[in-house]
Amino acid sequence: MTKGAASMTDYRLMQPHELAEAARLSDSVFRPYTLPSMSDLFPPLFSPGVAHSYGAFADSGALAAFMGLAPSTLRVGGAAVLRAFSIGSVCTAPEQRGAGLAGRLLELSIAHARQAGAPLLFVSGARPLYTRAGSAAFGRATQIVLRPAEAAAPGGLSYRLREARPQDLPGLHALHRAGDTHVEESAAGLGERIGAAAFCGVLGLVQRVILAEAGEEPAAYAVLGVPPGPFHPLGGETDRLPARTDPGAEAAARTEDTPSGNPPTVIAYGGNPQAAAWLLASLPDACGLNELHVHVPWQERELEARLLQTPGAAGFSVPNAGTLLVTDVRLLLDQAYDLWLLPWTEALRVDEEGRVFTASGGRELSRSEWYSVLFDPNSPRLGDIPGWFEPIPLPYVYGLHYI
Repeated sequence: MTKGAASMTDYRLMQPHELAEAARLSDSVFRPYTLPSMSDLFPPLFSPGVAHSYGAFADSGALAAFMGLAPSTLRVGGAAVLRAFSIGSVCTAPEQRGAGLAGRLLELSIAHARQAGAPLLFVSGARPLYTRAGSAAFGRATQIVLRPAEAAAPGGLSYRLREARPQDLPGLHALHRAGDTHVEESAAGLGERIGAAAFCGVLGLVQRVILAEAGEEPAAYAVLGVPPGPFHPLGGETDRLPARTDPGAEAAARTEDTPSGNPPTVIAYGGNPQAAAWLLASLPDACGLNELHVHVPWQERELEARLLQTPGAAGFSVPNAGTLLVTDVRLLLDQAYDLWLLPWTEALRVDEEGRVFTASGGRELSRSEWYSVLFDPNSPRLGDIPGWFEPIPLPYVYGLHYI
C-alpha cells in the first residue's frame, strides 16, 4: 500500500470483494446508460478470484480510480511461451480527475507485471499516460475487407456452414489451440470469453459464432460481430452458443435504436488456412453482409494471401491494435528464446540498464528501433542484425481476448 502525499490516497491491489465497486465506477464512466455491465463484458477483471487490478482509494474509503489488470500466457510461433498482462477499464471518478491517480496506478501495474515475470503489457489505447511510460505501437497486421462475391470461395473447397452450439465448444477449443500463435486458454475459459462477447459489446455489434464443417468435425470457426437486427441462424440451429449481445437480449441491452457505426467485424477465427479462408470469404454472402472486416497478423501469410485472392477483397497494412509496453526486454528475449535457430545474444545485447545494442557492432538501438526489430516484419535491417533473427509473432489483440 502506498499513500498520496497531499490527500493520503491509498494506492493498492484490489481485493476480490471490492471488484463490484470497481465495476460500478467503470459502468458510470464507460456505459452509464447501456447494458450489459462492464462486469459482464470483462470477467477477467471483475469476477471474484485472484485480483491483479489496482485501485486508488480516497480518504473516505471510496474508490477514486481503477486500473484493470489481467494476466495471460501467449504461445507464439508454435515454440515459445510468453507471459503477459493487459490493462483495461481504466477510469477515475469525475471529482478525482487531474490528481495524477492513473499515473501512480500505472506505475504499480508495471511493477506488478515485472514481479510476475511478464515482459509484455498490452494497453487498449495510446493516451499520453501510456506512451510517456514507454508504451508504443507494435507489429503489423493486414486489414482485409471482404465483400459478397458470386464466385466460389477460394480454394475450390466446400463445407457446410452453421451456427456453433454449446456442444461444439471442445472442437472450437481444439482449433484455437492448433494455431501457432494464440492466447493459451482452457475450453471453459474460451467459453467464458465467447459468452462475454466483450469486443462486440464495445463495438455495439451482435455476436455470432459460425462453423465450417467437413463431415462431423469442425474445420474452421469464426466469431464475428454484425449490426443489430433480425437474422435467421445458419443451418437452422436454435441451440447456438449464447453471448451477452445475443439478438434476443438486444432490446434490453441497448437504450437507443441507432446503429453503432462500426462495420461487421471478425472477432476471432481458427482452423487451417484453407478452411479458415473458405469460411471467412463465405460469410458476407451467407450472412447477408455488404462487407466484413478481418485483421490478419503478419505471420499468417498463407491465410492473408488466400483471402486477398477473393473477388472484391481489399487489404492494407496497419499496426497491431492498441499499444505495447515491454516491461523487461531481456526477460522477453529469454522467454522467446526457442523462436530462433541461434541464441538471441548472437543478435542483440542488453545491458543492466535495459539498453539494447547490436551484438556484432555494439550499435545502440533506440526504443523505437528495437521495437521495430522485435515486432515488425517490415523493419529496416542493417548489416549488423542477422537475417535469422526474425520478429516475435504476436496475435492481433483486439478480438476475443480484448481487455
